[in-house]
Amino acid sequence: MLDNGIKLLQLYQEFLKRNPHGDLSEFGKSLSNEENEETEKDELAQMSEKMPFPFPAQSADEYIGWAWGRMISFTLIWEKKAFAHEPINNLSELGVAMFVLSHEGCSKSEVAKHSLSEKTTVFEIIKRLVKNDILEEKSNQEDKRSKNLNLTKKGKLVCFSLMKRAKEVSHHLVGNLEKSEKVTLFDSLIKLDGYHQHCYQKYKDQDWKKLKEEMLD
Repeated sequence: MLDNGIKLLQLYQEFLKRNPHGDLSEFGKSLSNEENEETEKDELAQMSEKMPFPFPAQSADEYIGWAWGRMISFTLIWEKKAFAHEPINNLSELGVAMFVLSHEGCSKSEVAKHSLSEKTTVFEIIKRLVKNDILEEKSNQEDKRSKNLNLTKKGKLVCFSLMKRAKEVSHHLVGNLEKSEKVTLFDSLIKLDGYHQHCYQKYKDQDWKKLKEEMLD
């Protein structure tokens, strides 16, 4: 106890040297800030040790960003393998086909509206699925400029057969996580999804600079 008291007194004397007019309340805050800084340094050191190679990140966000980017790359690799030689080439195409299945007679614009992809990208996916006889386009009787989308008989068979493949990809993506870790990851992803959905709805038509300016206000 005496050693702790002496140490605290030394810290207070050092604080007064830096802040001659500081009071005990400000001293307490400075101790808390220093403790938080030390905790953050320890956390970053632990994250750095888990990296597969040296990565001089300055924050947890940077480490997470790196890991997130890797997961996106791995997802593309595995789904490419899983859907090789199939009339539907990836999860994005399967998602479009499944949307049309549950919204028969929808238009291309409706599909694009419910997608997070660029409209031109969605239209290209639809074009490929029509070419591969997964989707069919029919003239809209009320709007001659628009066409209704439906799954073909082949498309329905392909979609249902590939649902098992999609489940296999999902199972592979969570890899060696324990059940409790999967639940924790899901909760975090759902929280992030809500945040990004809000940002997307509010800022989707603005550039990055404008988005960050408004987010910081």
